[in-house]
Amino acid sequence: MDILIGSNQLRNTNGIFVAQEQEFIKLELGENDSGLLLTMNLYNPTGTQVAKLERNTWVSNDQDRFELNAGPESVMLVDNTLKGVVILLKIEDHNRITIPQAKFYLPSGRVSEVTADGWQVGNTIELKGTDIDLDGGVIEIQ
Repeated sequence: MDILIGSNQLRNTNGIFVAQEQEFIKLELGENDSGLLLTMNLYNPTGTQVAKLERNTWVSNDQDRFELNAGPESVMLVDNTLKGVVILLKIEDHNRITIPQAKFYLPSGRVSEVTADGWQVGNTIELKGTDIDLDGGVIEIQ
């Protein structure tokens, strides 16, 4: 699948995001046009896992901190405590997903933020206008 994240195009990915050798986000297109399925481990700034979502179903979500809004063409995850969008996903066509907005913590506690301009990870990595073919592999965040 192709993923447009901010202004960056990541082509030919398997939809899995990895940080510190841990899979923490997986994007899937459901069978028979059942929409977009999000699997995501959610962390706080200390790197402690605070919630887990598997294929749009909560495994854990202490005190209902996070809210999932899933429709046939989009998925939005909201942090009710911090009052912000964690991740917004949109299906552009049968093999292309757009992430126009996101702000979440990685397993290391670093923040990852996506805006229309680009993708910022911590204070060191910033991607703007990148076009990469991942040959069916994962999206690895250093």
